Amino acid sequence: MYITIREFVKSNTAVSYDDGQKCLKVILAHIDDEREIFLDFKGIDFVITAFLNPIIGNLILQKEKTIMKKIKICNTNENIIGKIELVRDGALLKREDML
Repeated sequence: MYITIREFVKSNTAVSYDDGQKCLKVILAHIDDEREIFLDFKGIDFVITAFLNPIIGNLILQKEKTIMKKIKICNTNENIIGKIELVRDGALLKREDML
């Protein structure tokens, strides 16, 4: 399944936590049914962690730590990849603290 981030934001920047929550709802609706979910960042030049926290962080906290193996990131830049990794790593640490 392809989820186009641009469908949730109105510009080339993804900065809203609420927009990230909307995207997370779509992911959660399909994550157990799909083998892979592609998050397509085409047309997005900049994101902040507030947008990524629900999509990446909350997904890891709600599911298992290996859930990111089902998520594929495409059409993005190094800056966005770095922020995704930052949010992912923070969520993994928080998940370990919960055990």
